[in-house]
Amino acid sequence: MKDVKKFRRNMRISLGLFVALFVMLIVYLGYSVVTYGEKWFATPYNPRVQRAVENVSAGDILDRSGVKLAWTQDGKRSYSGDKTTRLAMSHVVGDIYGKSVGAETIFAKYLYGLDKDLLARFQDARRGREDEGNDITLTADSALSQYIYKNMNGKKGAVVVLNYKTGEVLASVSLPAFDPNTVGTKEPADTALVDRAVMGRYPPGSIMKIVTAAAAIEDDVDLKYTCTGSEIIAGQKVTCVHAHGELTLKEAFAHSCNTYFANLAVKLGGQRLKEKAEAFGFNDKFNFQDMSLYASNFEVSAEDGDVAWAGIGQYNDLITPMHAAMLAGAVANDGVMMQPRLLRDVALGGYSAYNFTPRQYRRVMSASTARVLREYMREVVKSGTGTSAAVKGATMYGKTGTAEFVEKGETKNHSWFVGFIDDDDHPYAISVIFEGAGFGSRYAAPMAAKVMKRAIS
Repeated sequence: MKDVKKFRRNMRISLGLFVALFVMLIVYLGYSVVTYGEKWFATPYNPRVQRAVENVSAGDILDRSGVKLAWTQDGKRSYSGDKTTRLAMSHVVGDIYGKSVGAETIFAKYLYGLDKDLLARFQDARRGREDEGNDITLTADSALSQYIYKNMNGKKGAVVVLNYKTGEVLASVSLPAFDPNTVGTKEPADTALVDRAVMGRYPPGSIMKIVTAAAAIEDDVDLKYTCTGSEIIAGQKVTCVHAHGELTLKEAFAHSCNTYFANLAVKLGGQRLKEKAEAFGFNDKFNFQDMSLYASNFEVSAEDGDVAWAGIGQYNDLITPMHAAMLAGAVANDGVMMQPRLLRDVALGGYSAYNFTPRQYRRVMSASTARVLREYMREVVKSGTGTSAAVKGATMYGKTGTAEFVEKGETKNHSWFVGFIDDDDHPYAISVIFEGAGFGSRYAAPMAAKVMKRAIS
């Protein structure tokens, strides 16, 4: 009898565990569909998309001004007749084979009409267009992107311009680029299929000082410090381009003093830095609807020397150009970081079937901290390392960055600039990176000035 009771009790326990696990599985699947459903759908390996590619005439892809970037004619996918436009927009538009991750893949459900409900399908059938997809309009400006592409002069890297109030991506240009007309027939050279704007993870160098400064402002830490040009911190040598002398936090930011910020990072502590970096989005998966943005990385060790380097963006810190633009935009937008958006409209039978809505990613700092940082970033362009980023007739804010990396035993520098224009009519943030080009003040900052001048003209 005891054995029977014990058996029944064990059966009840097992059944309870099974039901609990089943419920957990259902909840997890529901969460996964809501969180990752868009990404799962937007893949060329989705059999439903594969069938649609074979049987549906994909809709047009247009830029924000109505310029046609891709269309289907006689069953063949065609792209802009202007080669420079094709190259400049290649990573944003993508290709029909899914070798790159652009609009052709991300917004396949709209382009092939897979988002339509039964009523829409019935209306399409009645009009004789059931095998046609929807036209989509992107937030990107092809003319601005073409200008950026030409002015990058073949340098590897990326330039991102976004509206920091709405999150609209006006330009996202990555070099090397590829020609979508030849994908599938000719293998693109080098790493051309890699979208450096969203996939390229680079050491941030001194643009990381925005995060370190934000933590210091919030904690009311302003060191009294004299820069002599170099300092040994916990056995690790940190150097500046030259001795800056006695500095406040604002002055150290404007002149990008490494030794000041290294000491500041140690004063704040590794965990505080990591906390602030993660508030800005580092180490997040970035599950955005309109793009697959690789995660930026921030980590610290228990060693003060490592913490010092982390505070100036030269430990194991990594950031994408898109995230860097979002970071600058958050300073401009009173501490609120917006989600980057690429899809502006979907045309269903001549009628809009999509409601564009700006989406907030998160508040990364208080409005008061953002105001102080704006003053610092203004000083960078007025009298600091970013004077070459000044734009005549506009108020430009920014931060330069020179990020060291080692390639084949040789130390080189990525050239960075992030910034924004304080203008209600042109609320634009920008990030520029040139791989291995040199100082941010010499290469990336002047490029940012050119692009912003063109963007507001």
